[in-house]
Amino acid sequence: MAAPPTAPWVTVRRGTVSQSFDLSEQCARRLDRDDPLRSMGERFYRPADTVYLAGNSLGLACQDAEAALQHRLDEWKRLGVRGWLDGEGPWFHYAEAMGALAATLVGAQPAEVVFTGTTTVNIHSLAATFFRPAGSRRKILAGALSFPTDLYALRDQLRLRGCDPQADLVLVPSRDGRTIAEEDVIEQLTDQIALVLLPSVLYRSGQLLDLERLTRAARDRDIPIGFDCCHSVGALPHRL
Repeated sequence: MAAPPTAPWVTVRRGTVSQSFDLSEQCARRLDRDDPLRSMGERFYRPADTVYLAGNSLGLACQDAEAALQHRLDEWKRLGVRGWLDGEGPWFHYAEAMGALAATLVGAQPAEVVFTGTTTVNIHSLAATFFRPAGSRRKILAGALSFPTDLYALRDQLRLRGCDPQADLVLVPSRDGRTIAEEDVIEQLTDQIALVLLPSVLYRSGQLLDLERLTRAARDRDIPIGFDCCHSVGALPHRL
């Protein structure tokens, strides 16, 4: 049996699968040097003397995006309101057209994806549609380590439905302050839960939840479940 890796190596285990990673600066520099997408970095504006790691919050400004926006602004100047239907790629269909382009990122069919709103607005829209409290089933289940604005939206939805945002928002606690155990989530899927909203990836630790397992458990109990995938789409494959 091979000896376990030593520092600066770290081993990550998930179920029966484990993988070791070299955390040394030498390895990081080698990966940067050999990255086939390295040249793509030149297409972004980088603040001087900065190592930028905030892409999960706001990515760097991109030259391609800048050019595309300028093109549409010029089109707006020329066409005015007629741009909705007469523009190069009519504006009216942008939500569906962009959704079709992004479908492969989430593992969905082109007709199943649209671009619209912000994360918080979309959570409000979806919760308003799928949260239907009735009888004793009037609680929403989320994670204690979910992104804060997700929880703000859920509390507002509870208020709008006449529920108590303190008592009726059930938060799955973390055992270690960094992750949540999927079995703890499943244990909380009681007959009082009317809706579940969880992140696909915990932003604090990078923990990837098993969406298929949790979805199956919720469906077995006839509970609608949704996932905020903002921190995982584009970073790893999805099969939604």
